Amino acid sequence: MAILTFNDFEAYADAVAGVDGHMRVTGRGNGDWALELLDAGDVIAMLGRDGAPMLYRGLSHAGRYHAYITLPGSDAYMQGHRATDELFIWFAPGTEVHAVTRVASRFIALDLSATAILAHASGVAGLVDGRLDRTHPVMVGREQIHELITLMMRAFKINQRRPQLFAVPAVRRAFSGRVIHELLRCLALGSPDAVGRARGRPIVFQRSIRGEATIGELTLSARTSQRSLNRAFDEIFGMGPQQYYMLERLHVIRRALREARPGDTVTLICSRFGVWDLGRFAGMYRKIFGIHPSIELAAALEAGRSRGAVRRGR
Repeated sequence: MAILTFNDFEAYADAVAGVDGHMRVTGRGNGDWALELLDAGDVIAMLGRDGAPMLYRGLSHAGRYHAYITLPGSDAYMQGHRATDELFIWFAPGTEVHAVTRVASRFIALDLSATAILAHASGVAGLVDGRLDRTHPVMVGREQIHELITLMMRAFKINQRRPQLFAVPAVRRAFSGRVIHELLRCLALGSPDAVGRARGRPIVFQRSIRGEATIGELTLSARTSQRSLNRAFDEIFGMGPQQYYMLERLHVIRRALREARPGDTVTLICSRFGVWDLGRFAGMYRKIFGIHPSIELAAALEAGRSRGAVRRGR
């Protein structure tokens, strides 16, 4: 979707997904109100730029969670908490939303399906529902917040270049799943006591290395710190869990490309394994295997057609 621009701050407030509210401008600004939306179904991501300092009051929708991340150069307070580069604000469904900005600010907001959040939390992350349903700041540190911002900004850029990509159901599921797991991981890191002690870690690990689950599931299932997990992987595999996980997933997708059938595309195959950033993936695939995934797929489909022609000629 193209970036929406508004001369009227009320129209800007009305366009924010997941919250019904009203805005009061408190000072002069540049008058440029802008909002970019990326609708992936279970996750609606918003990149906003206020045109002036303001007061905001609203109510988050029933059946939708919400997360707010401030961007550099902003001066915002949400629910009475200063929005810094070390935290994001987590909103439960049906929560009153209060915001104050002292300057024209920028933010990323995420409107999230409660059904999807609870399904992932109970089945994978083991988070206690009571903690999910409490509106609070999630303090996880600058590094983790930077990773979240980087993930979302990359998605917005891809959506600008290839808006049709996020119309593919499998891509929407892959992207939404990644975002949800990153947020749940942050909730667990910010509140270690909120994580249940569910069994079955080996199952999640095997699902992870096959590309059937995200690295966030593995981290949460390990019930340990990120540093300890990094150290363990480095000692055993000579690389960190992110690199190991991506390497395994590259090999799984390579096999799927080589076993492709008519109608398969790189997008559909990659999205089966949680890959939605195809440009970045293609670069890694070529670096490891020396061939672009689209060429790998084309060769496999051509080989399949040749085998079919030989069988028909007999």
